[in-house]
Amino acid sequence: MERIGWQGTGSRRGAAVLVTLLCASSAQAFFLDAARDFEIRMRAYSEAAFAAEDSQPQTKPARATGQLIAHRNFFNPEFDAKLTRYQPFALDDFSFHLALWGFYDGIYDYGTGQYARAIRHIQGRLSQGHTETAPVTRTDTLIDPRKQYEYQGDPVLGDYGEIPFRINEAYVNYSKGPLFLRIGRQAISWGESDTIALLDANNPFNQTLGIPGVFQDVDEARIPLWTLRGTYKLFEAWGPISSAFAEAYLVPGSIDTTVSQVPLPLASPYSPPQPDPQALVNGLIPPSIGTALVKPFLGRIQLGLYDHLPSRSMANSRYGVRLGGVIARDYTTSVWFYRTFASQPVPRFQPLDLSHAPVVTKGKTGFTQLITELDHGLENVFGGSTSFFSEKLDGIVRAEVEYFANEPAFIPSQNIPFEAELRTPQIRKLINSIEKSQSCNGKPCPLVGAGPMQGHIPHADFLRFELGYDRFFFFRPLNPSNSFTWVNAYVGQWNASETFSNQDFRFGGQQKPTSTGVRTGANTANLGLKTIALLHTVDTDFVDLYPYESFFQSHIQTDYWHGRFTPALTAIIGLDGTWVFPVDLTFRYSDALLFDLKYVGIGGAFNFPTGFFRDRSQFALRLTYLLN
Repeated sequence: MERIGWQGTGSRRGAAVLVTLLCASSAQAFFLDAARDFEIRMRAYSEAAFAAEDSQPQTKPARATGQLIAHRNFFNPEFDAKLTRYQPFALDDFSFHLALWGFYDGIYDYGTGQYARAIRHIQGRLSQGHTETAPVTRTDTLIDPRKQYEYQGDPVLGDYGEIPFRINEAYVNYSKGPLFLRIGRQAISWGESDTIALLDANNPFNQTLGIPGVFQDVDEARIPLWTLRGTYKLFEAWGPISSAFAEAYLVPGSIDTTVSQVPLPLASPYSPPQPDPQALVNGLIPPSIGTALVKPFLGRIQLGLYDHLPSRSMANSRYGVRLGGVIARDYTTSVWFYRTFASQPVPRFQPLDLSHAPVVTKGKTGFTQLITELDHGLENVFGGSTSFFSEKLDGIVRAEVEYFANEPAFIPSQNIPFEAELRTPQIRKLINSIEKSQSCNGKPCPLVGAGPMQGHIPHADFLRFELGYDRFFFFRPLNPSNSFTWVNAYVGQWNASETFSNQDFRFGGQQKPTSTGVRTGANTANLGLKTIALLHTVDTDFVDLYPYESFFQSHIQTDYWHGRFTPALTAIIGLDGTWVFPVDLTFRYSDALLFDLKYVGIGGAFNFPTGFFRDRSQFALRLTYLLN
């Protein structure tokens, strides 16, 4: 396998972090003053992941058992300042928190060679931006897609090329009587997120390392936003309700419109299966027509992916309000409403870009760009939750339900209408020109009728819920000294729009697998000039999103050797045939140094929510250093 040498500033940063971890021997509290008002903490780790199985044909780039598929070097210094005693405003609390994140994913620089080759292959075909029209990007314009897709820029402090780290959290706390304010970059989570964060949608997620909760920690994947947040204690007791509060937040769209990041297409170890790009070209211009006839009119076909980021305007603001309290002294309950960007973007076709195509009859060199745009749309979420301790069940019962209204969705014939590409004036002119020299059974060849010129985004309403049960218990035969922690949940999703409107929604543009890859999504087989007008999107080539989807998840762990050794087992089982079994073994060498060995076994049907990664089982080794 080709390997990339240890070179560049990024590699040196990764090596420096690794050396720091290896040299760590002890931890201590680190205060900057005698009163302990100013404190520094840090968490740093180096984690390498290796493939535990050979990949299936639909996974690009392919991987073999034992290959290094990920290596993250990460550090998270935090600074806390208690400023209450130094302020003249008689506030009950005045404090500041700052947390920086620096990370370096070295797989493209010194890891297995196929990912570095894939990066070079797609350079210039990926772009991001806030503009309404996807920019034309020539293949000879080299970009580094990792910076766009993996290294999150900061909307306030600068882009990814301007700062060597991410401001993960930076906020000030103010408290006076019943009012609490937190202003700055922070994370908000009103929904459950035991493993797969289906109901946790206030903040976006960085999904470049795969599914949060499976391949990476949920809290690490969550992206904080620049937010104004306030909580007000309403009353201590009123009839059956006690400890009532109201909470609200605002993320100004003119400042921060950060959205969830997806794995780097066609180059990431955690990218969902993608179709063969040439198959899309064949769908637009079937080979039987002949490249000699097409090239003088359209030139080369360049495929592009444009991640359409929301424009920074107040119209794209995120906000929410929540009411909570304890009912009948036992039931911790809250209800809420918030507006957010959908966690998963959906694709759609843009009109053919022929601005660089050759002029007809001139035969000049040029290219035609076929762009798939990723759209991040806003949605409204109404939700509520309650939890209580059940004596009969000897554990905590949790229940949550959320209604996601107007969520961007995917219907293949609407998002990706292949036939729309044939309706552009240039394609019509091409067919007319070919028609002059050829005929279809003695008759003029068919022309493509009127219709849409590009894809559009349909929307759907989803009802999502979780019913959980948690408990602590002793099982002396396995652990005579410590208890077991057991967390369980049943998670479901109902597509109300499909039920009541008879629309057939599919899952996010994911094509079904074949023996060699995935389906193209169009009826490209045996198309020629005589049948070119019949080209259309084939909805059944895409993975179905059933009206009702659900899965069980269960997590159990315990401690041995006075908390030094912690084994944990998680199971995520979808009722449509998917399964994931993460197994984690943590050894605490000291308060400062931890070792983790994790295995993620994944497989089952090629369905929602985890089946698209069914050949991505892996082992991971992590070395963590704590300064606390």
